[in-house]
Amino acid sequence: MTKRSGILATVVLFLASLGLAQAPGDKQPYVTMAPVGNVQLQAGASTSVEMDFRIGSEYHINSHHPRADYLIPTVLTLNAPEQLTVADLKYPAGEDMAFAFAPNDKLSVYSGDFTINAVLKAPAKAAAGSYPVKGELRFQACDHSACYPPRSIPVQFQVTVVKK
Repeated sequence: MTKRSGILATVVLFLASLGLAQAPGDKQPYVTMAPVGNVQLQAGASTSVEMDFRIGSEYHINSHHPRADYLIPTVLTLNAPEQLTVADLKYPAGEDMAFAFAPNDKLSVYSGDFTINAVLKAPAKAAAGSYPVKGELRFQACDHSACYPPRSIPVQFQVTVVKK
């Protein structure tokens, strides 16, 4: 490769990367998670943890049980440490809404604020201590005219196991 063709290739790659960048003012859908307060769990017991999420005001996301197989559901995945187990996840019911891109179809979506409850258990022999629970919320956000590529946001909170 000559020096000139190397410079040309660099310029082409640079210009291509500019085309992939977002223009100023482009809106991107977002979902945020509110911090989870102190979670305390007695060894040998279970507790419910509420995780509150907020969707950007101009967007909606498919519910956990969308109405069509081709729609991407909202899914929370939690990875608990050895001292804990995730016994259950309880998703809210979706809201049935129709949109301009499919006026005759009602879609099951979340918009605004929604809460997912996780039931965590600690075995009776669980060691006392503070344990991180980590995971992700995977979703596909849409506005009234288009859907965006699926995304994930991190989910993390601490659980303190106490002995009787």
